[in-house]
Amino acid sequence: MNRRTIITNRVRGFLLFLMAIIFTMSAQAENIRGRIAGTLLSDGPGVTFNPEELVVIDSGTIPDFQEGIEIHLRIPHSLRLYQNSFALLIFRNINPAPSEGNRSYSGFRIYMRLLPSRESAFVRIPFSENHGIAGDALTDVLPVPVDTGQFPLMVTILPVTKGIPDSVFHEELSISTVSLWKNEGSLTVNITNLSGDSEETVIILVDGKEIILGDAVTLSAGIHRVRITSTHAPTVEKTIAIEPGQEVSLSLSLDYRPPELTVNIPVGASILLDGEPVDTDDTIAIIETDPGDHIITYSLGNLEVNRSFTVRPGGKVKIDLIIDIEIVDVSEGTGSEYGAGDG
Repeated sequence: MNRRTIITNRVRGFLLFLMAIIFTMSAQAENIRGRIAGTLLSDGPGVTFNPEELVVIDSGTIPDFQEGIEIHLRIPHSLRLYQNSFALLIFRNINPAPSEGNRSYSGFRIYMRLLPSRESAFVRIPFSENHGIAGDALTDVLPVPVDTGQFPLMVTILPVTKGIPDSVFHEELSISTVSLWKNEGSLTVNITNLSGDSEETVIILVDGKEIILGDAVTLSAGIHRVRITSTHAPTVEKTIAIEPGQEVSLSLSLDYRPPELTVNIPVGASILLDGEPVDTDDTIAIIETDPGDHIITYSLGNLEVNRSFTVRPGGKVKIDLIIDIEIVDVSEGTGSEYGAGDG
């Protein structure tokens, strides 16, 4: 066997070693030893730790729209100098429950990979099989989800080669986590001052689709249009923005003020609204009425005029009572006795 063959075999063996520790998962519980340096919560403050120390990741209460977490590991320059010498490991189903006084645990390994020779490493952990979490050149995604019952997780950095100086084990890494959200959220619409009238009908539309008052509805992240119509109040429209994972509660009030009529009255005229006289000494009358169809009648001498109209809930209507004379030329030619141009 020549020297080139020996080198090729060593390279192949090293590559097989790398492949063996990328995304490896243990079928049996493994022993985990070390001092707990701190506990992480999603979107909480980060933790600094040394190689061979342990960091606990607690999921807390997972909201409905959270689909995973992202671990961000910051690697000091001194560790990056020892390329292929340290590995990042993550364990689940930790036993016993982590505590500061204990340094011996067992858990199932769900991730193991050599530390990259760059400043940061990212690992994304989905919470369910059906997720939209994606990775990239700098970010790994666990192929198997971790559910709430498998938390807390435990993270550590361990050497995979010998001959590393003791000083390197005193170098500090930092780790933090952020929540990963589905590209959707929820909206709950409430009305704070419903009239209580059994005859009132209220309809709530979001993007043209009816929803139930007080019930949360799932919506895609983005801009949405809310429209509330009532048989007893004016229509309310509002535009809202929903961020990924956001649960929005929208409380609105309806305007139940009665419709208002402003009537301009000729001097000497009498007014009837739906057959009832309108008593006023002024030439302008402000009248509150009910929504719906109405008839206004005014009389001036022998002249009487009726007009039907409809008032919307909370609407404002202006009515001008005008006395007019209409002249229409009905002759066949312009040279008739009463045609235009005579005289």
